[in-house]
Amino acid sequence: MIAATNDAVIFAGKLWWEDGGSHTIDTTGSSSIQWRSGPSTFANAGTTVKVGIGAVDATTGPPVRAVNVTNVITFDVAAVFTGGGGGITTAAWQTSVPTTGTKTIANGDLIAISFQMTAKAGADSVGVSCENNLAIPNLPAVTQFSTSSYAATNGLPNVVVVSSGGVRGYIFGGFVATVAQTFQTWNNASGSKEYGNILRFPIPTRAYEIVTENSISGNCDFVLYGTPLGTPSALATVSALAVQTANQSLSSHTSFVFASPVDLAANTDYAVIANPSSATSVQMLYKTFADANHENSEWLGTDCYAVSRNTGAFAAQNSNKDRFAIGLLVGAFDAGGGGTTIYGVIGS
Repeated sequence: MIAATNDAVIFAGKLWWEDGGSHTIDTTGSSSIQWRSGPSTFANAGTTVKVGIGAVDATTGPPVRAVNVTNVITFDVAAVFTGGGGGITTAAWQTSVPTTGTKTIANGDLIAISFQMTAKAGADSVGVSCENNLAIPNLPAVTQFSTSSYAATNGLPNVVVVSSGGVRGYIFGGFVATVAQTFQTWNNASGSKEYGNILRFPIPTRAYEIVTENSISGNCDFVLYGTPLGTPSALATVSALAVQTANQSLSSHTSFVFASPVDLAANTDYAVIANPSSATSVQMLYKTFADANHENSEWLGTDCYAVSRNTGAFAAQNSNKDRFAIGLLVGAFDAGGGGTTIYGVIGS
């Protein structure tokens, strides 16, 4: 929340562009900084808020902060808004089009995307949403500046940058969602009996286990499918008994190891799915994107979006704008052999 003169929220991290290139954000009208506001009041003409991009301070910290002069952030490019004049609404996905400056960012550049109230009048305040995190991350990072004090936040940046040429950029390790996470509840008698995610990897990949966050109050099968959008074929299945799990918390992290690893081809659709095997319901978290193109935002070009089915082929949920908290532990490998295996969780 920014609610006083010079209050700021700073998202710091390395930007990656979808095409791996170098791009410019400017005032030509095609560029934007997209983010989600929290509860906000932005009604007084004496209030000014800047949403923009600058450099990360290399001499002061931690916590990480943007380059500034006496806590007034130095923006290279920014959208400047006046209270009562529009541009920032409450608890909604915002598209902030720069009105001043220009900045060229190469793939992997460390940047600070900042939100600062440079003048405050009346009762105005603007919430800036990020994703809650269990601990304060080193990078990417969210820093709150308030009353001359900087404080690290248990959060991940929730932001998208669009270049003047329309290429989207994201923060490495960040988070993109239009609304707060919600959950799907279903059982083996529901209209749709299987929910999960489509996954499409840009390189050959080996899958070792399914990882998910859900509430298993009934027995459930976890399945990796091939050809999910045609005739689904189960490549690996792990069955979970509710009595053999620790609790039924919706935020519980659970891992289910395959009997044997499964090799997945590049640029090929697979689905990782939860399928209750009893009439007792299970629940699984999902989040929503503002734009279906954001579904590859967190895993460096790996396509990942929510699907469901009763029988037959799986179908996209909410026009590819949702993602369930279910994915795979994978190892990337060289198709010709001799590569080093790198493990990572994709899709949750």
